[in-house]
Amino acid sequence: MTSLLDLELSRDDLVEQIMAFIEEEEVEGKTDTIALINSFDELEAQIATKVDAIAAVVAAKEGEIAYLRKRRDNFNSQIEIRENAISNFKTYLKKIVENRDNPIIKGREATIKVIKNGGKQPLWTNSNIPAQDFPPNLVTVQTSYKICTDTIRQQLAESGAEELVVDGEVLAKLQPRGTHLRIG
Repeated sequence: MTSLLDLELSRDDLVEQIMAFIEEEEVEGKTDTIALINSFDELEAQIATKVDAIAAVVAAKEGEIAYLRKRRDNFNSQIEIRENAISNFKTYLKKIVENRDNPIIKGREATIKVIKNGGKQPLWTNSNIPAQDFPPNLVTVQTSYKICTDTIRQQLAESGAEELVVDGEVLAKLQPRGTHLRIG
């Protein structure tokens, strides 16, 4: 199977041959340009067929991806429904066990009981008092820096420059835009 690149290279070669034969025809008058033009038309038709085939394959693959995403979303929805149902059931079961005199229910192979969580114990802090008003030994000071890229872009646009230089050092530089393929 001939690739699109091979077809285009063949077409380019044929165009060069046609141009060379036209120049020779003016001098010698003995070139069959009709056969060359017919060959050119055949290559153009093959290229058009190849492009249409490529677009069809890409569309089919994108359709498969959309179908699989839909299935994934459906599975995720079903998982979420089941997770919510089991969570609600566990909450209901916990309330039942907590309200019993004996907070343990034993089966032949399993036991259901309510136990305390591990890890750090939850802590309430008074949200009406700002953190800076707490005693200094009970707070930590955090500072973070974030570069404001929108401001830099605006400053570069206003100045017409490609890079921001401060005190002889390049702080930022506009990069080339990316590209993408459009089929259709």
